[in-house]
Amino acid sequence: MRRIVALALALGLAAVPAAQAKPLFGSRKAPQFTLEDCATGKPLKLADFRGKVVLVNFWATWCQPCREEIPTFLEVRGRHNDKGFEIIGVSVDEGGHAVVMPFVAEQRISYPVVLDDGRTRTRFGGVRGIPTSFLLDRAGGIARIFRGPVSAETLEQAVTELL
Repeated sequence: MRRIVALALALGLAAVPAAQAKPLFGSRKAPQFTLEDCATGKPLKLADFRGKVVLVNFWATWCQPCREEIPTFLEVRGRHNDKGFEIIGVSVDEGGHAVVMPFVAEQRISYPVVLDDGRTRTRFGGVRGIPTSFLLDRAGGIARIFRGPVSAETLEQAVTELL
C-alpha cells in the first residue's frame, strides 16, 4: 500500500492527509509570483497580499479532495477575511480558463483563482500532489504546509493563530 501511495504522490495523483501538516513557523519566505487572475484577467501579485495571512492552495477541477475542501475554504475565509485572511487558489488544470472559470462560477468561489505557469509549483519547493496548501503569515513566511485536504478545524485553528 505504501508503494502505491508513494507512486501516486510522485505522479501527483494522490494527496496525503492534512494531519501531516508541517509547522514551519519562521523557516522561510514564500516565493513571490505574479499570475493572471482568472476572473479579471489582471496580474495578481503575491506581494500585494503582504500584511495578510494567506492560504496559497494548489488544486485542480478534476481533483476530488480539492473539490471537497472548497466549502471549508469559503467558510473560513468568510469568518476571517475582514481580519486580514485571504486565499489564493492556484489551478494546475491543463485546460486553462476554459476549464477553470465555469468551475469557479459553479462552486461560487469568491477568492482569487490564478493559473499555474508551470514554474510556481517548483518555486514553492515542488508540489508533488494536490491539494497542497501553504499558509503564509503576515510577513510572507511559510507558517504551515498542508499536504492533502485540510479539515475545517485544522484550518480554523492555524488561521486564528496567525491573525
